[in-house]
Amino acid sequence: MEWVFDLRSAIVYGAVVTLLVGGLLLLSWRSLPRGVRPALRWWLASLGLHALGAALLATRGLAPPWLGVVLANSILGLALACMAIALRAFYGMPQRRLAHLGLALLIAAAALWFIEGRPDVHARILSLAFLLSLPMASAARAVFRRGGPKGEVARFTGIAFAFGAAVLLTRMASEWLWPAGNFVLLAPTAMNIACVGTLLALPALATVGFLLMCTEHSQAELERSARLDYLTGIFNRRAIEELASAAISSARRHSTPLAILLLDVDHFKRVNDDHGHEAGDQALVEAVRRMRAVLRAEDLVGRQGGEEFVVVMPDVGLASAHAAAERLRRAFAGDAMRICAGACDIEAFVTVSIGVAALRPGDAFWSQLLRRADRAMYAAKAAGRNKVVVDLDGA
Repeated sequence: MEWVFDLRSAIVYGAVVTLLVGGLLLLSWRSLPRGVRPALRWWLASLGLHALGAALLATRGLAPPWLGVVLANSILGLALACMAIALRAFYGMPQRRLAHLGLALLIAAAALWFIEGRPDVHARILSLAFLLSLPMASAARAVFRRGGPKGEVARFTGIAFAFGAAVLLTRMASEWLWPAGNFVLLAPTAMNIACVGTLLALPALATVGFLLMCTEHSQAELERSARLDYLTGIFNRRAIEELASAAISSARRHSTPLAILLLDVDHFKRVNDDHGHEAGDQALVEAVRRMRAVLRAEDLVGRQGGEEFVVVMPDVGLASAHAAAERLRRAFAGDAMRICAGACDIEAFVTVSIGVAALRPGDAFWSQLLRRADRAMYAAKAAGRNKVVVDLDGA
């Protein structure tokens, strides 16, 4: 008994698998971070459309051409466009929705024209193969932009889309060089199996990749959150200790200077007492904004706890660190903070006391450098606050 590959059955099976994959993706909705949900919505829409387009494609030869050709290809093109939009949204790129969704209309127009307006199987194959490859290429570009994807999973997803586009372009080139004549899509030829197989396998394979990319993104967000202060967005105490220790090791290894500033907001309790804790939180956020405006991009800023902050300054000696601390002090003392809390009309005058210390040959641990900066900072407070005091032991 001779075995015959039935493309119609394969297409129906592919549509069912795509729906099941979409259901699994929907079940994972709540476990994924909110940041990827806009992209996830587009991806879920693409899977539903893809299943519908495949089901219509299976009616080829059993239903009117407008259903099995025009509508089927239009919906498949729309599904691929949604995938491209989803990946661009995932990576924070311009989504270009009108351009991508317009491709579906162009596919519909080409299919309809070469069936009803000017019947031409050869031209229809050329145009549809090319147009369907465009959203695949756009999806691959979203992954491989700017030097390549981040990680093996993203690379796999990008390759899947690039391969799909290559198969359709190969189909176009094959038709250009060797026209099929009496073309029957569901005939089990090598080219038909390759094209249909690509269109059916791509949603499942790409969805696995996309889901894993979302999971990796979620894990990265959790790791990032574990290192950042929840209120101000700067490094928390544990993270700044790790980064400072690494910076100290690098400075000792390369014989380069390093200094730190320990900054405390003066009379911060008054802000909380006079205006409430919401105003106090906003004051800390504003304090970080002012610090970032004065400091260099390479300086590491962390929150030690409460209203106390630390700045690690690689490649900076004691004199330069002292000058930076003075600029910071003036940034606070010169202007009142305008805080949006409650009635949004709170004005608070806030000053800071800063201790400065520089790495010295005997410093083997971060705690030693921090202790000397802490001593200098308390000396600044004892001197009347709104002061900068340098740890001269580090000179």
